Amino acid sequence: MRIYEDLRVVHARLAVLQAIVVALVAVLVIQFWNLQVVRARHFRGLAENNRSRLVTLAAPRGALLDRAGRVLVGNRPSFNVVVTPDHIEDQDRLVARLAASLGVGEAAIRERLARRQPYRPVVVKTDASLDDVAALDARRLELPEVSIEIVPLRSYPLAAAAAHALGRVGEITERQLEADEFRGLAPGSLVGQAGIESHYNKALMGRDGYRRVIVNSRGLEVAEAERQPPEDGPSLTLSIDAGLQAAMEGAFAGRAGSAVALDPRTGEILAMTSTPAYDPNEFTTGIDAALWASLATDPRTPLMNRVIQGAYSPGSTFKIVVSTAALEEGMITPATTFYCPGYINVYNTTFHCATAGGHGVIDLRRAIANSCNVYFFQVGIRLEIERLAKWGKLLGLGSPTGIDLPHEGSGLMPSPAWKMRLFKTPWYAGETVSVAIGQGQVSATPLQMARVVAVIANGGRLVHPHLGRAAAGAPAASAPVPIGIRPETIAAVREGMRAVVAEGTGWRARLQTVEVCGKTGSAQVVAKSRLEKSPNALEMQPHGWFLAFAPADSPTIALAVLIEHGRSGGESAAPVARQILAHYFGLDQLPNAGAPRVADSEAED
Repeated sequence: MRIYEDLRVVHARLAVLQAIVVALVAVLVIQFWNLQVVRARHFRGLAENNRSRLVTLAAPRGALLDRAGRVLVGNRPSFNVVVTPDHIEDQDRLVARLAASLGVGEAAIRERLARRQPYRPVVVKTDASLDDVAALDARRLELPEVSIEIVPLRSYPLAAAAAHALGRVGEITERQLEADEFRGLAPGSLVGQAGIESHYNKALMGRDGYRRVIVNSRGLEVAEAERQPPEDGPSLTLSIDAGLQAAMEGAFAGRAGSAVALDPRTGEILAMTSTPAYDPNEFTTGIDAALWASLATDPRTPLMNRVIQGAYSPGSTFKIVVSTAALEEGMITPATTFYCPGYINVYNTTFHCATAGGHGVIDLRRAIANSCNVYFFQVGIRLEIERLAKWGKLLGLGSPTGIDLPHEGSGLMPSPAWKMRLFKTPWYAGETVSVAIGQGQVSATPLQMARVVAVIANGGRLVHPHLGRAAAGAPAASAPVPIGIRPETIAAVREGMRAVVAEGTGWRARLQTVEVCGKTGSAQVVAKSRLEKSPNALEMQPHGWFLAFAPADSPTIALAVLIEHGRSGGESAAPVARQILAHYFGLDQLPNAGAPRVADSEAED
């Protein structure tokens, strides 16, 4: 009986032991299932990463070409110093030797290594010199974790010339990584950050390739298992004329301002400059923090594209808009005259003409040619702001032109509704007097004013300015839109603009063999009383404008030039325009026409 009881205890213990064994076996089986089935892909990837590496082969971006096929922006080969960090045995030794070989600080190398991602090489220096490559090659046995990669680097042969139009590339930002437009790109990718590079970024980017290489236990390459070559991005042909662009840059010769030339028949941008500018080559490998800070805080704003972002009072160039509106609304005819004694008293305020002694009895042609303020004060009073605003907007003011560049400004075409909405006050008739000569609240970009003069040049059609001509994915440019201006109006305004250069304020833009139509303008930046107190202060001087098209009878180029603080358009902007037009028509080597100088008060508008 006692023996039987003893066996039951043994059986119970055996059952417990068996249960434990079964449980352990079950755990092992589940774990084997987890490791070999459920997580098989994960561990297969780890194993593959231990024996192979995927090396990205960067695809070159598409080149930017001018209208004749000349390279404006291309690519050049460069060397990247790369570290394979997963098998570093002594990081301090590696960093010290790298810093000594490359001539860079240890802190910069440590910062890059600290941001590494698993199984990804780390670029510790971009665009390394041949001396750097030679120094590392000589110490390759001491630095087995270090290698050299040849990658394409964006190259801007024109440097600062046309920088704002062409744009720049830079490392993709965290905000861009979250945007749908950049979906699928990895951190560190180079993308367009401004200008054409930004607007056509997707069209210019190629498809990266890769190399799958076999590595040893130290992570060093021993063989190549697979290669997928990169696909170059397609080239983009622009409407820019490289020769005219160079002439435009040379005409500015250090002046601050901007200019844009376009084909009034199509809206194609022929040349565009904004000065001061920056060198986009400084951004291709990651701009130095100190240099970026100096550019961002520079009071001369070199990062701003003045052609599309600078909103300026158009000054007397706005008289083209006023003339068109008054003729179309029947307020005047080309033969309508007003008496100009040099001033006008309206609404208990005295407004002065540019010529102290006045112009006497003057018609529209002479009023445009001599930029008579009193004539256009009278026209503005009769036209009133509603009709003036209507025609300003029809001519493209107060809204972006739609050019294929990012961050375009809209300028301002004021109206009673705008003022009431913004300031909760009514429009006063005295404000129209200032707007009638391009002062007061009205403002425009140089590109908007170039489009205004293009309307007069092409017979009354509003063009869509654009830079892109041919690229994969680049949309076709919109056709010019007729805005309903009568031919008689176009002819009258053209005649006045012809007289501006032939005998009026724009004589400095005259060419010997090509007839130029133009309009000068001076845009005040401070009240006249302040300027009189500091007449020599450059920052208080008016901006100088000049609008032009040529040849007069069959225009192929329209132009807007703005010289910041240039005192007057006739004095500062017209000579710049003449130099640009002279190159366009192949007259660079000819001397000036030797035009007789008109009265100073008229010539300096």
